[in-house]
Amino acid sequence: MKLKFLGTKGEIEEKTRKHKYHSSLLLENKGFKLLIDHGLKSKKLSKIKPNAILITHAHPDHFIWVKKDEVYQGKIYVTRDTRRATKFEKNFEIIKLNKWFKIGPFRILAYRVIHSLIAPAVGLKIKNKKTIIYNPDIIVMKNKAVLKNVDLYIGDGSSFKSNLIRRKNDKLFGHTRMTTQINWCKKYGIEKVIFTHLGKEALALGNKKLKKELKEPNVNVMIAYDDMEYKIDS
Repeated sequence: MKLKFLGTKGEIEEKTRKHKYHSSLLLENKGFKLLIDHGLKSKKLSKIKPNAILITHAHPDHFIWVKKDEVYQGKIYVTRDTRRATKFEKNFEIIKLNKWFKIGPFRILAYRVIHSLIAPAVGLKIKNKKTIIYNPDIIVMKNKAVLKNVDLYIGDGSSFKSNLIRRKNDKLFGHTRMTTQINWCKKYGIEKVIFTHLGKEALALGNKKLKKELKEPNVNVMIAYDDMEYKIDS
């Protein structure tokens, strides 16, 4: 399974030469391309040519069809919450939470995560010989047991050490820090971690400073950049 990080920036104005596009991940196996998330500042679908698209939630940096239309004839896999957020008619396929389903050669489990009050989000567990977790926007995983038997964790890089968490009445929304997610991975024996959906802190940090600050000898942690390719067995 080959991974390509087409975009790695969160919904912030700041950008760098290596971080221009909203977070988006392309998985490829046996000639099948699965695109996860496609936002307003993303590369054109006519260039990516995915066989299918899977959306984590209906914020415009992940789901372009909240704000504008883009031509695409293939299936777009979404939750009911995400489907309700758009007026555009596309070839939507509704996914069920906590139940495995297939897209091409990939087996996928979508599970609820806490992130937004207006755009309920899911994380994804994806299997294709190796197993990855994709949590681009998250505060809390309701069921951390999905982290068992995972080869690679891809997480929310909005903040390094400072939680970006807000509260409305008794409900939380925002982003948890990278160090918290690393601790989840340590608990479940996940040795490889990549952060995407980068915020100001991570953009200023970079990989060298990150490794120096973390001092985590048992976890291989890195920050993704636009067009970075990664082979899951590497």
